[in-house]
Amino acid sequence: MQMGFHFAQLLIYDQSLKSRSAAVRESLLSEMVRLSAAILTLAMETSDDRTRHLTDHIYHVVVFSALTLCRLLHMYEDQLAPSHNLVELDMLVLQLVAWLHSIGLPCHVAHTLGDVVAGFHKKLRPNARSATPTEYEIDQLTQVDFSLLFPELLGMESFEGSSGELLPDWEPFIQETAS
Repeated sequence: MQMGFHFAQLLIYDQSLKSRSAAVRESLLSEMVRLSAAILTLAMETSDDRTRHLTDHIYHVVVFSALTLCRLLHMYEDQLAPSHNLVELDMLVLQLVAWLHSIGLPCHVAHTLGDVVAGFHKKLRPNARSATPTEYEIDQLTQVDFSLLFPELLGMESFEGSSGELLPDWEPFIQETAS
């Protein structure tokens, strides 16, 4: 219930920010940062064995909050820097990515949304990295291209060598008969 209330407020403030009817006030930005961080923290702190069974709607609320926080940090970094710990907020987003990746199997919607948040954060905040890599970053660095381990199963051997042929000669062998 608390997450829903925070989300409703965040949506209202986001619309207000997009309307640009008035100059962006520091109080509006601070409140949006607070609400976004509260939603992320609430989601991660109240997780249990039932978390993987949450509706996609809840995951979308959390991801919207993370993306909003990334956008605010990107667009208003100079205004937020004096009153907020930007490194801590970036780490909160990266913790959320790790949390989303820890839910269920890799085919779970949380993993996909974790990739979305990670990609968005990396694009908008490329210099914001943790001193210790997150599980997600380690996974990205250690992924193995399994096609290189089993080239014969995937037909990869046909691309090796310097013969210039791109495909192997798989034509059936036809024996010519002497006439």
